[in-house]
Amino acid sequence: MLDLLTADDVLSHVMMLADTNELLYLLVEGDTDCSVIDPHIDMTVCDTLPSGGKTVVLGAVRMAREEGFDRLAAVVDLDWADLLHSKVEDPDVFYTDYYDIDATVFFQEQNVLRVAGSFSNRSQLRAHVAGSEHSTLHELVTHIAFPVGALRFTSEKHRLQLNLRDFPISVALNEEGTSINEHQLLDISLRRSGKGSECKDEVTRLLQEEIKQMSDIRRYCSGHDLLTALAAILHRKCGSKASGDAIARAVRGAYSCSDAKESLLFTAIKKWGDSRGKELLTCP
Repeated sequence: MLDLLTADDVLSHVMMLADTNELLYLLVEGDTDCSVIDPHIDMTVCDTLPSGGKTVVLGAVRMAREEGFDRLAAVVDLDWADLLHSKVEDPDVFYTDYYDIDATVFFQEQNVLRVAGSFSNRSQLRAHVAGSEHSTLHELVTHIAFPVGALRFTSEKHRLQLNLRDFPISVALNEEGTSINEHQLLDISLRRSGKGSECKDEVTRLLQEEIKQMSDIRRYCSGHDLLTALAAILHRKCGSKASGDAIARAVRGAYSCSDAKESLLFTAIKKWGDSRGKELLTCP
């Protein structure tokens, strides 16, 4: 249903709610954002509303300002801002720290380690990381997710129209569970996108050229890819029987007050609340 909403629909709904209370409102792109933000927001002061995609959310905030309504702001995914296009510079728009809210949560390394430890066999987990090229589970998972994100970026930049949404990382994961098989990554992506194998060499060339320019690989990893890669490793190599969804929910739930206090996103939300004379964060 969220996909059918327009900016006008969203603002009309907010204005109707606002007539009954004095709350501030934060628009977000989806329910997942609410599950991370809500535990750290005083819900007697501010409410979060999932409202569809970035375009709709930004449009609603812009229209609210034009209407003189100052109790509305938005949290949006960072995506490719400052990489492929400029950020929207707006005092009422706040970006996630990394690609999206799940990536923001994932890059709090200790939380991921605690969750992984609770869902897997400790000895198998340690042995698997030790047998990889990486020093930590966090680093290993990031390097598995990175090629998918790099291909997603390449597709967007060069308008390749590859379908990488909800990419099945477990299918392209190598036998050792330590990296993505690039050939499988490309083959699956082309097949899902209805494109023939004759495109593969050119896509490979573009991907490799873009990767050479990428420094901080975390910036290119989506939360879905990171959490899917984590679940695949734990299930295949570390004795986990938990679903990917359960592991993702646990990682989000592990995001703590101390994490929020270090976050640029939550710092921006706090400043917005302060500017309205409201204490939004519940973290001391």
